[in-house]
Amino acid sequence: MLLAPESCDRRDVVRERAVIQEKPAVGHASPYQLALKLACNHAGKTILQHRYMAYPLSISPIFRLEANGAVAASQRAYLYRMNTSPGLLADDAIGVSLQLAAGSQLYLADQSAMKVHTMPQTDTQATLTYDIELAAEATLEFLPEPLILFADAALTQTTEITLHPTAGLSWGEIILPGRLARGEVYAFRHYRNRMRVKSPAQKLWFVESMNLLGKDNRFAATDLFAGRSGRSVLGTLVLVLPEAIASASNLSQLEAEIETLAEQTAGAVALASSTLPGDRGLFVRAISSTTRELHACFKAALNCVRRLRNQAQLPYSL
Repeated sequence: MLLAPESCDRRDVVRERAVIQEKPAVGHASPYQLALKLACNHAGKTILQHRYMAYPLSISPIFRLEANGAVAASQRAYLYRMNTSPGLLADDAIGVSLQLAAGSQLYLADQSAMKVHTMPQTDTQATLTYDIELAAEATLEFLPEPLILFADAALTQTTEITLHPTAGLSWGEIILPGRLARGEVYAFRHYRNRMRVKSPAQKLWFVESMNLLGKDNRFAATDLFAGRSGRSVLGTLVLVLPEAIASASNLSQLEAEIETLAEQTAGAVALASSTLPGDRGLFVRAISSTTRELHACFKAALNCVRRLRNQAQLPYSL
């Protein structure tokens, strides 16, 4: 039986409005293909408060894994970011927004590597934008799978992070300068990355920029990047501690542990670290012979931070 509009259940109208609120208004397309807002529920667990997904990005359901894969009553949420496209093509523009409310905790991982495909026209490139907000006592850990820069690829990445003084951040990146198994090394055009971290009052804390050349890189075949060492996989890791535990002794301990991690790879990984402005954490730059070794080293570094914060170690399955 058809119902007249006035006889519709009010709960159905409320549900429909809730769905509409997650969609961008007509004529005002969202600049993001993935926009997430996370917060703590009444039990203290991190939940998704808002989720917007558009092709090609989506996310998995929330997992709650601690202690080597065991399900735990933890407040931390684990999510996988999924990309249903073959990768980034010329003129693609991908945007990701993450907002973590007070006390929420998120570990975000990738399902697969991000491929940046060949772009024959020299005036084209792809862009990747991150817009991150961490409120008081929130924690974000993001260690994505590698970016693979194909021959003649060009990518510009911009990361804007608003970070509360009591929040924690572990942000990683791994770059493959080509399809190494095919012998394609530094055949891309360029990779540019700019990260800005600021306070909630919009006071700039620090800026990190990278302009990595491919074909025009005069040092690509030297020991600085590859050469006799065989190391060509590049990595960056930013570790920010909440101000309450960012003491000189804790930073010194963290730095020593991370250096030890590199020594344990038998020369597969070389890294150097420096203290971030304000003595709030460490900035780590690394180079490795394989993505597996570098990824394992970075995950171990995240575990070092977790130990300092008396938190459970990363699940083995990640």
